[in-house]
Amino acid sequence: MACSARTPGGGVTMEGSDYAGFGRARAPNDYFLSVFPPKQLSLITELTSATLQLRHPPPSSPGVVLKLFGFLILVTRFEFGSRAELWVTEPRSKHMPALAFGSRTGMPRHRIVVLWSALTFSRQPTSGPAADNPSGERDRWGLVNDFITAINFHREEHVTPGETLCVDKSILKWYGLGGHWIEVQLPMYVAIDRKPENGCEIQNTACGRSGIMLRLHFVTTAADQRFSLSAIEADVLHGAVILSRPVGPWAGSNRIVCADSYIASV
Repeated sequence: MACSARTPGGGVTMEGSDYAGFGRARAPNDYFLSVFPPKQLSLITELTSATLQLRHPPPSSPGVVLKLFGFLILVTRFEFGSRAELWVTEPRSKHMPALAFGSRTGMPRHRIVVLWSALTFSRQPTSGPAADNPSGERDRWGLVNDFITAINFHREEHVTPGETLCVDKSILKWYGLGGHWIEVQLPMYVAIDRKPENGCEIQNTACGRSGIMLRLHFVTTAADQRFSLSAIEADVLHGAVILSRPVGPWAGSNRIVCADSYIASV
């Protein structure tokens, strides 16, 4: 079973096909746009532009936001001590050429700094919930909730995975800013002895053929894990409950689910 994705223009991107139509080969950007929700890109542009207008630089555009995403992805391919090193034009040593991100990306350092500080993924709550308010604990995820929901919905609707689904959990390392407000605090900090990193836990599903991440479920609060269960979920094993969240949209599709002992163990 081949993996495919329906593009915003109504076409289909098939596994192993690099032809984009009209005599043009498909570029990496085409693959990215085929699995990224266009409405979410518009929302990010709108919210980021609103923040930029308060600071007087010119508003952003979808193309600029995509370029910033490309910058952030490119950064992961290099090792550096401080972000300023990315724009250094002199080689650091004879074995380490200059990163020179100004010429690589066409975006000067000050522009990236301004965009990064204004980048907004979701509509924000008007006030931060107090840390001692349990009912507001989940609200602290308002910084990314719209973004994650849009990603999940778009890929459920537009991506047809292959015959294998891989289910696991990821940890995003948290470096420790504290505080009581959503802007600075990680709402749910997960520390697991056998894991090399501690921080934000995401239960996720990926297509076993293409590697496309299909569904993300944030572990938002400890209470969510223990008490937010439906009557049906309360009667089944914990692993089955965890598994139902990331693979629910493909239940009954005769796909093979690969998971580790966290889900499969007796």
